[in-house]
Amino acid sequence: MKSKFHMQLILLLTSTIVLHSCKKMIEIPSPQNQLTTDEVFADSTTATSAMVNVYVQFNTSINSNYNKFLSCYSDELSYGGITQDNIQYKNSAVAPANTANLNFWQKSYFAIYSCNDLIEQLQKSPNLPALTIRQFTNEAKFLRAFSYFYLINTYGSVPLTLQTSVSANASAVQTDSAIVYKQIIQDLKDAQNGLPVNYIGTGRVRSNKYAATALLSRVYLWQMDWVNAEASASAVIGSGLYSPLPKTTDAFLANSLETIFSFWTQYGYIADGTNLIPSSGAPQYFYTTTQLNAFEPGDLRLSNWISKKTIGINTFYSPYKYHNRSTNTASPEYLIALRAGEQYLIRAEARAQQDNYNGAIADLNVLRKRAGLGDYSGSTDKKSVLTAILHERQVELFTEWGNRFLDLKRNGALNIVMGGIKPTWKSTAILLPVPQYEISTNPNLKQNPGY
Repeated sequence: MKSKFHMQLILLLTSTIVLHSCKKMIEIPSPQNQLTTDEVFADSTTATSAMVNVYVQFNTSINSNYNKFLSCYSDELSYGGITQDNIQYKNSAVAPANTANLNFWQKSYFAIYSCNDLIEQLQKSPNLPALTIRQFTNEAKFLRAFSYFYLINTYGSVPLTLQTSVSANASAVQTDSAIVYKQIIQDLKDAQNGLPVNYIGTGRVRSNKYAATALLSRVYLWQMDWVNAEASASAVIGSGLYSPLPKTTDAFLANSLETIFSFWTQYGYIADGTNLIPSSGAPQYFYTTTQLNAFEPGDLRLSNWISKKTIGINTFYSPYKYHNRSTNTASPEYLIALRAGEQYLIRAEARAQQDNYNGAIADLNVLRKRAGLGDYSGSTDKKSVLTAILHERQVELFTEWGNRFLDLKRNGALNIVMGGIKPTWKSTAILLPVPQYEISTNPNLKQNPGY
C-alpha cells in the first residue's frame, strides 16, 4: 500500500503477456515504451493486457508460499531445511519479522491495489465497450474477493481498501472481519451476475460465473450459511461443466474437467512443483505421520498424490499432486484455485448441517468412489457424518491453499489438534502476526494477540 504501487502496475504493462493452451498460443503484446494510465485503458487490447497482468501477479507472487507454509503451519507437512523463516512455520511460531509472512501480506495488498486501480480506470474509459468494462470489472472483483478471503482467514481483521488513494491506504486501519466478509460476498455476487458462463479464451484461467459461485459457496460455508452454501455448490455441480470427475491421475492437469478456476503458467509447471518436488536427495518438505495415517488402505489419493522416496534407512513422502518441476508443454499444469471436488465437500457439509444426511453421504461417496474406496459405512448421526466430512477434506484437499489449517480453525479444533502434536503451539497462533514492517510504517495497524 505504498505510493509506488501505481507506477509498478504501469511498468508491469510493458511486458508481453502470453496465454498458453495445449493447442495454440494467444499473444497479447503491450506497447514497448512505458504507458500512461490513459493509454493503458485506451482500447480493448491494452486493457486486456492490464487485466491479464493482474492474474499473473496472483500466480507469481501470492500462491506458492501460502500452500507450503500453511501446510507446515498445520499438521500436514514438515520441513527439514535450515531456513529460519520456514522453521518458524513448521513450529507454528511465526515471528512478526518473518520475511515470508511479510511477502504474503504485501503481495496480497499489491494485488488488491491492482484490482482497485483496474476498477477505477475502467469506469473512466469511454473508448472501451460496455461489455468489456463489465467483464473486466467483475473479474477484478472476483480476484479482490479471493485475496481478502485469505487475508482475513490468516490475520483476522485487516484493512479493507477499495480505492487507490495513496494517503488513505498508507494510514488504513483494520476493519472487522464481518465487514470484510460482507464486501467479499458483495464482490462475488457482482461477479456471479456480471460474468459469463463460458470462459474467456482457452482454458479455465480467467474467472467465469461459476468460479464466482464456487468461491461464494466456500465463503457461505465459512459463514455457516448452510442454505446458501448448498445452493451455490449445487449450482456449480449442476452446471454440467465440471463432471464427471477425472481420475486422480488426471485431476491436476491443465485441461482437467474438474478445474473451475486456475492460475495460468507459461511453461506448464507451478512454483509448488519446483519448491516441493526434489530434483535429487531427500525432500525438504515431507508429509507428517498424522497426514499419512489419515488415509484408508487402498486410497488412490495416497498412491497418486503423494510421492514415496527411500534414502538409506529413511523413507520420505512428499507432495505430488503436481508432477512438473520444470518446463512441460506436453502435459502442462496450472495452479488450481477452485475445483469441483471441493464443491461436493461443501455441499455435503451444508447438507449435514441441515440434517440431510443421505444427501451429505451421497456427495461424500462421489469422492470416495473416485479414490477407489467403498461407500461410507459409518453411523448416520450428525456428529459422525460431519466428522467423516472433515476427514474427507483432510485426505482430498491436503496441501491446497491452507485448507487443513482453515478447516481446523473454523471447526474450533485447531488448538486441540495442534496442541497435541506441537510443543510450541500457543492458542494465539490461530492468527498469524501482522508483519512488523507494516506496523512500523502504519501506526494505525494493531498487532494480533500473542505477538
